[in-house]
Parts: sequence; structure tokens; C-alpha cells
Amino acid sequence: MSSPDPQVFRTRPGNRRRLTPPGEAELDRLAAAGEASGWLSPLAYNLTVSHSHRFVWYRVAKVATRSIRHHCETHGVTLDVDHAMRVRYPLASYDDYFTFAFVRDPLDRFVSAWHDKVVDHNYYDFDAATHARMQSVEEFARWTATHDLAAVPGTDQHLTLQSRMIDLNRVDFVGRLETFGRDFAEVCVRIGAPSEPSAPQNQTAPGGRDRQASDELRALVARMYRRDYQVFGYPVPGESA
Repeated sequence: MSSPDPQVFRTRPGNRRRLTPPGEAELDRLAAAGEASGWLSPLAYNLTVSHSHRFVWYRVAKVATRSIRHHCETHGVTLDVDHAMRVRYPLASYDDYFTFAFVRDPLDRFVSAWHDKVVDHNYYDFDAATHARMQSVEEFARWTATHDLAAVPGTDQHLTLQSRMIDLNRVDFVGRLETFGRDFAEVCVRIGAPSEPSAPQNQTAPGGRDRQASDELRALVARMYRRDYQVFGYPVPGESA
């Protein structure tokens, strides 16, 4: 079976989360060939792909996704697969594409998700009494700890392990939110896009809101996101360097 043309994969005009019918049909064809074929990535990811600039971006929610997408739109970088969700992709077709992702300190990311999705909105549709309890970040962390944060699908993307949202066997470059200007400039050089000094939009500053995090919160986050701390090398809350 021939390797599919990477450009068959595009998202639909007016629906940036779903692939076009030809793209979906091609993924179905590859899946039907059997798991042993190795044509598709074993796991599904949230992907953005540009064929003109030949990159695959593994999107990690709450890590500068708006900033990166805005930069691409502003500088004429076409996003052929714009905001695809939980997609297995044909590995061989993207062998020569540059692949990248961005991560951040798990405690900062968790607090940012809580502020955005619980304090500022009721994204998880809690009933009134539960939503009132969830105004405590520790309460929200206890609720989050009842979920399998490596399950995709199954866990909300804003809470999923960052290490699960990136194909660690394929990624060429992993930048950090804490050094976003420098790291994103390197990405721009690699994909052939204009680079400008910038800071991520809508960012909870590292060490800002969560600087006064309780010992309970630090312990909960350290336990829930242990794999992220191990993979990306961030200092584990409550542990000495």
C-alpha cells in the first residue's frame, strides 16, 4: 500500500476541527489495513499541519496555542489541518515535516486551566453547588485527580498530561512557555516564517498566581503530573532541587 500524499489531509472550511471527507476516507483506508501495518500513529493527537511550511504542531492546550495560531495567521502561514482533534496521522507521510510542541510548568498550567475553565467560566458544566466548591483550586485538583489524565479520548484536553499530547518518538523540537520568545523564534526559523520577539497571549505568568500555592495543591499536582515533570525536567513542587 502506497504512502498517502500528506496534502490530502486538510480541515474543512468553516469547521477547523474536522478533516475534509477525502482526508477522513484516507485515514479509514489506513486503519482498515490493520494495526500491524504501522501506517498510522498508534495514538491520537491534537494536530495542526501546514503543507506550505511543512510542519506538524502537536497542540498542547493552555500552552500558547492562541499566540502561535495568531502568528501564523498574521504572517500568511496556511494551516491546512487547522485544529484537528484526537487524530491518528500517517507517520511516513510526514517524515520530512518539522514537528514541534510547546510545554509549560505543570503547576502553572493547571492553575491557568482552573482560572479559565472554572473561575471565569463553567466549562465543565458543574451544578451550582459543585461550581461553588470548585472555586477552591484544591477542590478542583481533588476532582481532577479522580481522572486518568493519560486517557485520550476520555480526559479534557486542558487537563491531559502534556507528555500524552505530544508524539515523543517523533517530535523534533519542544519549546517552553517560560522561554517562549526565544524558542518560538527558533521554530519560525525552522519553518521559514517571519520571526518577531513576542510573549504568549493570555498567559498566567509563571510563578504568578500560583506562587502562594498551598502544600496540598503542590502535592496533588506533583502526583497527577509526575510523568510531565519527569519527561520535561521541571522542578517537582515541594521537592528540593
